[in-house]
Amino acid sequence: MKMNYRKCIPFIPLLFSLCLCDVIVGKREKLLYDFTRFANNSNRESFASTLQQWEANYELGMQLGQEALRHIEAKYPHPRKQEIVRIVSLEKQIVAGIHYRMKVEVGFTNCAALSEQTECKLEDYPGSSKLCRVNVWIRPWTEDPANFRVSCDVPLEDTADLSHHIQAEQLFSYFLNKYNPSYGTNPTEMAQRFVIFRENIKKIHEFNVQEKGTAKYGVTRFADLTYEEFRSRHLGLKTNLKNENLIPIPKAVIPNVELPDSFDWRNSGAVTEVKDQGSCGSCWAFSVTGNVEGQWKIKTGNLVSLSEQELVDCDKMDEGCNGGLPDTAYRAIEQLGGLEPENDYPYEGEDDKCAFNKTMAKVTISGAVNITSNETGMAQWLVQNGPISIGINANAMQFYMGGISHPWKVLCDPSNLDHGVLIVGYGAKDYPLFKKHLPYWTIKNSWSTSWGEQGYYRVYRGDGTCGVNQMASSAVI
Repeated sequence: MKMNYRKCIPFIPLLFSLCLCDVIVGKREKLLYDFTRFANNSNRESFASTLQQWEANYELGMQLGQEALRHIEAKYPHPRKQEIVRIVSLEKQIVAGIHYRMKVEVGFTNCAALSEQTECKLEDYPGSSKLCRVNVWIRPWTEDPANFRVSCDVPLEDTADLSHHIQAEQLFSYFLNKYNPSYGTNPTEMAQRFVIFRENIKKIHEFNVQEKGTAKYGVTRFADLTYEEFRSRHLGLKTNLKNENLIPIPKAVIPNVELPDSFDWRNSGAVTEVKDQGSCGSCWAFSVTGNVEGQWKIKTGNLVSLSEQELVDCDKMDEGCNGGLPDTAYRAIEQLGGLEPENDYPYEGEDDKCAFNKTMAKVTISGAVNITSNETGMAQWLVQNGPISIGINANAMQFYMGGISHPWKVLCDPSNLDHGVLIVGYGAKDYPLFKKHLPYWTIKNSWSTSWGEQGYYRVYRGDGTCGVNQMASSAVI
């Protein structure tokens, strides 16, 4: 075993000195190590470079620790959000990939677990932190995500089932206080909702642990709904409404354009504000109006917010709040004679008698096109022509809180499309630690700005995640 002690760094917040050293045990390198007994052996001439290297290694440890938190919170659930307090030790070994071994101190904060709360403070009381051991395997030459194994020092009586139940109980109380659902005074329904909520907490942990991108999932306003309820109330894409007897919508011509690294039609003023479909399965209408709004802006220079309620009430080829399909909605707009502005035909979030006035229509279309399922071609069409109406599997969206969503197909079947949304742009982010290059689509949703990233959803681009490329279309102005 060979040890080269290069510098000890007084680390006042921890009340002892951390010494950076290179320790080779076979092929294992210790990047961070606690050596209080060497606190006075520092070589001042190389202090600055040593400090810089130590900071880089500590940052590496914090990045690994933050990713490990998903697994720690799932395996050792707690009502409070958990946070890395410090990195105790970090080792690196090259063996069939990169193997990191680390010890971290994890503390509890004053924020609710799985919540959107961000300004969290660490609690300070006996037992408010624990020591966890983390093993991380990374194989940079594959597309496989990093493999994590975690083990924490917790009391023996803390069983997993009991911990999950206690976490669910306290988070349900947080949920009731935040969203004030109508059943708050009905003990029978509240008990039923808690059972659903508790199962959803397990799903949320599963999404977080299995996530291949950077997305985080947590307690949203939909956390007390079964997926069937969520689908009927807040989605609404019905692929079975496709009429095979109608003349097929023609295929779009894909322009041969060079793609910029990122693109967003919001920057060109071609996207209206995020709207809210409420408890009505009218996603298809919002997807289509968003597309037409963008097309009209690009062709005429005028951005007009258009009426979804007109389609809910007057499109007889679709089923209003019970669901619809962009394909048939385009045909309905042509037959009706256009779309009225939102201000003249405001959204009500429920089926009503058609009150369309053709003389009030401000936007008309001449047809529609289906866009390729090739995601490079989709990006080329988007850059040249405008936002794209798509169908998507919304399974991962029920609990989405932010980040680039990239669930496994078993968690988000690309053939099971049930939600209509709007692609407004794309981009990419690099994560060197895990050798990740994450291209993504930027998607406008219709659940208000309180959901996701100010009403938007980023989903992985390039492998048909959640069926994002299976039903791409646009109106033609």
